Amino acid sequence: MEEHKFNAETEREDRKIEMLELELAMKMEKLRAETERKRLNVDKERLSYEKERLKFKIDVLCQRSQLLKEVMPQEEVDILLPVTND
Repeated sequence: MEEHKFNAETEREDRKIEMLELELAMKMEKLRAETERKRLNVDKERLSYEKERLKFKIDVLCQRSQLLKEVMPQEEVDILLPVTND
């Protein structure tokens, strides 16, 4: 009788441990997913910034080209719209 009681209690404790391990695994997966989501959001913001920066550069180059086509001296264009390599 005592052995049967001990075995039942051991089984309950084993199930509790399994449930806690499962809960821990689920929390770790949720944390991993949240971390990945944040990393992707940072990457998205960085790409958005780079896209806007490139659009700006293209706009400046188009304006330079237009000024040069209108026979404005290169020196004046360089002063008005300087281009740097960064």
